[in-house]
Amino acid sequence: MNPELARLLSALQANYFFGQMRVAKEDPLIIETERGLKRIRIWENEALLKLHLKWRERLVNDRFFIDRMYVTRSGLPSIRIGHYSVTCHDAPSNSANLEGNEVLWADLLAYLHRYSRDVPVGDITVSASTRVHTMYEQAKQMGYEKSGTWKMVSACFSSASARANEADRLRDSYQHRNSAFLLPDDFSRGSCTALFDTLFFELGQSRPSDGCRSLARFCLNECMGQREQTVRKLFQELMVRDFFDQETSDLMQAEWLEPDEWLSLVESCDRMGQEQDAEATLNSFKQLWDRKVQLINLFESVLSQSGEAGGGAEFGADGQQSNQSNTLSL
Repeated sequence: MNPELARLLSALQANYFFGQMRVAKEDPLIIETERGLKRIRIWENEALLKLHLKWRERLVNDRFFIDRMYVTRSGLPSIRIGHYSVTCHDAPSNSANLEGNEVLWADLLAYLHRYSRDVPVGDITVSASTRVHTMYEQAKQMGYEKSGTWKMVSACFSSASARANEADRLRDSYQHRNSAFLLPDDFSRGSCTALFDTLFFELGQSRPSDGCRSLARFCLNECMGQREQTVRKLFQELMVRDFFDQETSDLMQAEWLEPDEWLSLVESCDRMGQEQDAEATLNSFKQLWDRKVQLINLFESVLSQSGEAGGGAEFGADGQQSNQSNTLSL
């Protein structure tokens, strides 16, 4: 055992009410005690630790568990070792993937939507439309037309522009919000585990981020894993809980509409050396583009079944508003 880890374990033994302790895993650091597995977190940013302490205090409830800090023998939520602080948390290991647990996830998200709120963080300051047009013009000036991916970049420019315009329109009304729904920046299917027939939610150590953006990305990742029906079920359960107010609906659709996969395709033009590289990049681009379109259509179908109109619009490959599928026409 390295000296730093030995020092840390000694401090944990001295400061927490654990009779027995051994390292079960080093990265992330999990210790086994007579009271179960515990996750040890190291904080070098004291301000972030204080933010997380207050965040957890706001979210204490009797519906699900949160990875609260264990109190030390001195009654404190952390211990200080040199230049960093250390916290101790429960670490249940039973998975609670979204599939089959849609009701529990919907309950969790509905509660967070109501109580995990603060001043907005990470609001987008440069419009999507500006970024699309600026990058396209810069790419032409740098001679990217010779790239193996340029044909696709050019063919999808009008659709990317239309999507960017729609994303900007949906976000426009919420640029000066006083309060926003927040989730951890690394929110994912691994953020929850199962504990006593409910969820154990890890706020972790990441900074809070816009919850609509994080949830939109979470749903997209689920769809990329061929779990569309699971996402549909989640949307339906969230609808029952009045989750999708106009702001939430608009901002989630804006995230899916923003053509960041097209922007990444443009960036790839200067490093496409071989034909197989271009083919792999194009395939990834088309898959993500189509999944976003399918997700928007899925979302709007759930809203329409509930009698609520979605804020977004569909776009064909020519970049015009359309009633047709947004699947790429190649």
